[in-house]
Formats: sequence, structure tokens, C-alpha cells
Amino acid sequence: MKFRLRPLAALLLGLIAGTAQAGATDEVAYASLGGATVSFTELAANAFDSVLIDGLLSSGGVQFGERFAGQELAVAKAPRPGEVAQDWFDDLSFGSPTAGLALLAGAAGANLGAYHYGDADGAALFGMGPLAGAADGFGAISARFASPVSALGLQLRDADGGAVTLSLFRADGSLVEAVDLGGRSDGRYAFARTGGAADIAGFTLTNRDSYYGVSIDNLVLVAAPVPEPASALLLVPGLLAVAAMARRRNR
Repeated sequence: MKFRLRPLAALLLGLIAGTAQAGATDEVAYASLGGATVSFTELAANAFDSVLIDGLLSSGGVQFGERFAGQELAVAKAPRPGEVAQDWFDDLSFGSPTAGLALLAGAAGANLGAYHYGDADGAALFGMGPLAGAADGFGAISARFASPVSALGLQLRDADGGAVTLSLFRADGSLVEAVDLGGRSDGRYAFARTGGAADIAGFTLTNRDSYYGVSIDNLVLVAAPVPEPASALLLVPGLLAVAAMARRRNR
């Protein structure tokens, strides 16, 4: 019986395709993540201090701004719980980040801020938003990592069950996943790529959560080895050699 290459070719294609494709993002235990924590303690040193941040921010090796180049800043309104009045929030649902995830700061006075909660966790970061001066924390926060990661965790503060979305992006600007954090209370949440694919290069967090808006704290990033398509290609010479030997035996 002659050796056929078709099964081998199918095996190779399946191996390469399976390696190249990344799986879904799963919620994991925050405590399961290791690595350094970005705690923003340097931004507000004293209890109940509030700090306005114009321009881009670098903290703990992570760069923060309002949005990425390619995203259009708009405003959205949502009813204030139990009242007729409307609150206004940053809306980044129009446009997509361009490759490289270049960060942009918001307008002066409407970019980012930090608040020291007076507890053990200290300061947290928030987006100022369109109601700057009247209400803080209704703005967007975007972050660009020094290198892609496979998992991240963060602490939500002042979340009161409103709509919150964490959008994870690759370095080329494509969306990994938009994680719905709506309805969640204050707490620590973490998400990891299935199979350890380290392709999360940054995120955007937007909210329509009234009262105090939303702040983030204790950001943890985890970089893990990622099986690259090139790794699968290293197997090709060996498999081709096996195929050649099998063909010689069957002549």
C-alpha cells in the first residue's frame, strides 16, 4: 500500500490553523493572577484627595488616556436612577482603534482623574467625562500595555449596578472581546484568554453608571507564553522527513 500525503497535509493544516486561532476570553478568579499591581497610589497621596489629570498618564508601566486613535468620542445619556434627570457619559462605540493603539487624551478638564478613597486600597483612576466639574467618573478610560498580555484583572469602585463595558483590543486595533460588566457591584474581576494567548494589548472601559460613575484600581497584567504559528511550522520538516521515509518503504 502506498503512503498518501493527504492525511498528513490535513494534519499539518489543522495543527497550524488551530495554533493560529485564539480562543475565547474567560472570567477567572482575581486572586489567581500573579504579577505587579498598578495601584495609582502616587496620584493621590492623602485620604479623600481628588486630582485632575490632563494629558496621557503613565503609571506602573501602563499608559492611560481617554481613547485610542480611530475611536470617535461621542456622548450618550442615561436616566438617573429614580429621577427624571439624565446623566451624560463618554461613548466610544463609533469607530475602531487603528493599528498601534495610539492613545489620545481627552479635552482639558475632561480627561482623567484620581480619587483617594481613604481606605487600604487608597487611590483609584476614573474618566472625567462630559459632566466634568458637576460629576466625575462618567468618562472613558483607555490603557495601552508595554507588551501584550494573556490575562488582566482590575478592581471596580463606585459601581452601583449600572452598565459597564470592558473592551479588550489587540495591537492591530482588532477587538478581542467586549466584556459586559453591567450589573456588577464593587469588586475585583479578572479575565484570561483561553489557551494563554497573549494578544491583549490594551483596553477601553466605558460606563453609564450613575451616582459616582466608575473608578478602577489594582490593575494586574499577566503575560504568558503563547504558541505562535511559527512554532507549528517548526514541526513541518520533521513530518516531511517521516513522510519521505514512509514513501521509500512502500516503493
